[in-house]
Amino acid sequence: MTTEHEPTRRSADPRTVAIAGLMTVAWYAVPDVVRPRWARALAKAAVVTTGAVLTVTSTAEGREAREGVRSLRDAVRAAGVDAEDLGAAPGGGTSAVPEAGPADDAVREDNTYAPDHDEPTSVPPAVVGAAVAGGVVLATALAVAGEKWAYRRGERLRARGVRLPHTRVGLALGALAVALAAAEPLLWNPEER
Repeated sequence: MTTEHEPTRRSADPRTVAIAGLMTVAWYAVPDVVRPRWARALAKAAVVTTGAVLTVTSTAEGREAREGVRSLRDAVRAAGVDAEDLGAAPGGGTSAVPEAGPADDAVREDNTYAPDHDEPTSVPPAVVGAAVAGGVVLATALAVAGEKWAYRRGERLRARGVRLPHTRVGLALGALAVALAAAEPLLWNPEER
């Protein structure tokens, strides 16, 4: 008797949600704490570094990333050792074992890939490159525009006499970051991960 179960979705990691919210608030609160522009750049670099370290060391995604790096490193080391062992003899010269080739009367295997269905036509590399470059430019422009909007909003609040104006903007954006981090696991199909 076979029973099929609905795939279970993973829940949001509370540490990921907390880090997303706290780092967002800290990022946008920097102008309230640090006035010189050069010092704000250093403070924001510290916020990003802290967020990255906390994410990698204490979240489920960080553990998955560390395990992936570990397995990739082990695979590369194993491939490097295998390649060195195959071509080198113990004395430093080349291996004395002759290379084995197929016998003249042996049946040769056809290793060509024959797909079961028609492959879609490929996109020219220039088009792919242009699309990627356009996407990067668009994402950068949107990020810069968003940062400028958030800063100007904080400065308008400061001009009105509001205490900690940038922190207030950071709290609103931090709440948005928390909501997005909590909703992220629901956006992906478990079979695609």
